[in-house]
Amino acid sequence: MVFNSSTSSSSGTLSIKQTLELVNLRLANARGTKDAELALELCGDAEAALSRIKGSQRRALIPPKQDEDRTLSAGVATAFINLGTLQSSLGRSDRTRANYKKAVQWG
Repeated sequence: MVFNSSTSSSSGTLSIKQTLELVNLRLANARGTKDAELALELCGDAEAALSRIKGSQRRALIPPKQDEDRTLSAGVATAFINLGTLQSSLGRSDRTRANYKKAVQWG
């Protein structure tokens, strides 16, 4: 299933857990398509969803206070790594470096 970028406008109200699920679905779809342009669009949607995680949500998780916080924080870091790796394979090394830096901030 491929998600249209127009669905991303509603994701600003999602929890971090829901955002991660949405991002992981978009990345899986990006990996599954042979159309590089579509894959880049899905990566952009995933990156936009991750960027909408509010600063207050991030500050509540870093440093992690509970196991669930650690899991969510690690999940966001992993999502940024997966996004960067996929972008690298699509020739977007500029975005790759930026997302790896974000992964370090979360991880």
